[in-house]
Amino acid sequence: MKQCPYCGNSILDDAKFCVECGKSLVEDAPAVEAAPAEAPEQIVAEAPVAPAEPIVAVAAPEPPSAVADNAPVITQIPSRKQMLSTFQYILLSLLYGLPVIGLIFLFIFGAGHPKNPSLKRFSAAMLVLRLVFWIVLLALLIVAMVKNGRLLTDALGQLIPAVGNLLKAFFA
Repeated sequence: MKQCPYCGNSILDDAKFCVECGKSLVEDAPAVEAAPAEAPEQIVAEAPVAPAEPIVAVAAPEPPSAVADNAPVITQIPSRKQMLSTFQYILLSLLYGLPVIGLIFLFIFGAGHPKNPSLKRFSAAMLVLRLVFWIVLLALLIVAMVKNGRLLTDALGQLIPAVGNLLKAFFA
């Protein structure tokens, strides 16, 4: 460590500028004069020139960070290969709309570990959306059954055999 000759602040040995005062620490290179040869009749009295101060490069202060210290920072932007196209979103929506197969793919892509983070986020969002939809639908069904005067047990007692008969007719 050495000290700045201008302000006395301690600086690194290989520093080119002082971080405190901003003065250049690089020795000025000897100026090479390449003046053209003047004819004796063109001699002009020159005024003495004061030495110019070295150009000082001051580092711009860093702007205050608006991000909290513990906030996640994106260090790598996904490549174009990892982003889904509109056509892929439409195909995935159709696939997820299938009754049983769609739910299986939702769990595989949403809760699993696919290599594509865009696919994983979309599948997880669709899974949450589907779960919220079914919870709201069941809540409305229960409210409708209770409001119409049927008890929940009577309604379910009638609903379960009807579903069983429907499945028997479908697979027969």
